[in-house]
Amino acid sequence: MTITHPGRLAVLFLSGILAISPAFAQADDDEAAAPPTAMQLQKVVAVLQSDPNSTSQSCVDALTELHKTQDTLEAEQKRTNDPDMAVARDVLETDFETAVESCTADATALCEKHGDDPKVARACTALDQPGPASK
Repeated sequence: MTITHPGRLAVLFLSGILAISPAFAQADDDEAAAPPTAMQLQKVVAVLQSDPNSTSQSCVDALTELHKTQDTLEAEQKRTNDPDMAVARDVLETDFETAVESCTADATALCEKHGDDPKVARACTALDQPGPASK
């Protein structure tokens, strides 16, 4: 497969690595675990990584925005112990939700198109499995 949009591959690769943000791991309350949307996004990205060229621009934009928010939040956490970090984590959670909404249709289309490929089929199976229940 030839990747015609290197930026898409880079964004998807980073999404696979950064989908569980350190910002959630450093939360001070009992919601320190990664939110269900982060885990769902990892499943979506696993499918999209099989064919980055099938990723829509809206998905790429949502993932790019998510990465910006993650980087900003991580830098802020390193710089200060601001008690208002809960607001920043809320923004990050919203970015995860947006990315999941923007990218799920692309992943579903890939599953329908390449579902017989064993690697894609595994990712599609994981995508269909429900995650842990939300609080």
